[in-house]
Amino acid sequence: MRRRLAVMLMVALVPMSGAVACGQAIEDRAREEVDKQVEKGKQRVNDELQKGQKKLEEGASQVQKRVEGGAKDAKKQAEQVGQDAKKAAGGGQ
Repeated sequence: MRRRLAVMLMVALVPMSGAVACGQAIEDRAREEVDKQVEKGKQRVNDELQKGQKKLEEGASQVQKRVEGGAKDAKKQAEQVGQDAKKAAGGGQ
């Protein structure tokens, strides 16, 4: 009787341990998939950050060129005004 009870207990526990092992395998696979997705997400974020950084740098470069061009134009205008003023002052005497 005891032996039979022990065998029945073992027969009942073996599938349960198999189910636990199977559950662990499923959990491991799910964890691996989540890790892959997280890595993909991180890579996408890094790619987007790099694209944004590149756009900002290009925009800053364009603004700097405009500022330099505007400064050159302002310098030319100032020189022209100075020359015009000298002509006007010299012509009046």
